[in-house]
Amino acid sequence: MLDYQLVRAFAVVLEEGGFARAAERLCITQSAVSQRVKQLEEMLGRALIIRESPPRPTEAGARLLRHYLQVDALEGETLNTIGAVSSRRNRHIPVAVNTDSLFVWFMEAVTPFIKQSDITIEVFVDGHELTIHQLKSGAVAGCVTSERTPVDGCTSELIGSLRYTLVASADYTAKWFPDGFTREAATLAPVVNLDRNDNFQHRILYQSFGDPQIVPPAHYFPIADQYFEAIHSGLAYGLVPTIKAAAGLADGSLVDLDSRLRTELTLYWQSWKYQSSLLTDLTEVVLREGSRLLD
Repeated sequence: MLDYQLVRAFAVVLEEGGFARAAERLCITQSAVSQRVKQLEEMLGRALIIRESPPRPTEAGARLLRHYLQVDALEGETLNTIGAVSSRRNRHIPVAVNTDSLFVWFMEAVTPFIKQSDITIEVFVDGHELTIHQLKSGAVAGCVTSERTPVDGCTSELIGSLRYTLVASADYTAKWFPDGFTREAATLAPVVNLDRNDNFQHRILYQSFGDPQIVPPAHYFPIADQYFEAIHSGLAYGLVPTIKAAAGLADGSLVDLDSRLRTELTLYWQSWKYQSSLLTDLTEVVLREGSRLLD
């Protein structure tokens, strides 16, 4: 059976980003924290922490961290129910959300629930293919992701599809694509990406033109609002959630560069299999309201 005093020391090291800060939080010496983690690793016969700055969990460590956080949340809820501790214990939920979902629908979906439930939420933002790593590491209790296959110890449920249109401003289109969205023009015209991991535009260009892969000049704006503004102001072209592009397409300030390249991103909600009622309620809200807003 696990010694949860040791497991807690291990978890706090990862949550606080170091042994020294974990010692401050646990009110013990840094040496004592190291001893507890080492004892846990020896007991399990597995390395649990990659001792870098900040420390990272190994694959076994990530699984143990997810287990501990689920047990801790369930224990806190049980204690709250019987009145053994303050009712505000464990009323904080960390989640990971892909950039476009946060931009388009996530906040509208969950804000009424957050207000009603009187909880706090911590949002980790990343690309739709990368939010799953936050769940795997144990950093979050749930994530919006394009990954359908559930992480060990988690469930995966369909939210819906986020639709995209490849757009540019009217002035930009007239300058760079006077003869339409051709390979030659797309090779020279600047595109915009969220960051270096964002290959959404490259995939759509490959879909349109095939080999050899087009690699146009690129801007990088890691915040969705600024990404959209870069397109709307005429700096670049790129894929935009159709719901956000609708007004510009209607008034002519944005141009659909090629209607054949409209695409969809299927989104899933992955979360801990063993959930507190609070996380269960949040899951229901994300699935119900996310599906409604995406439709």
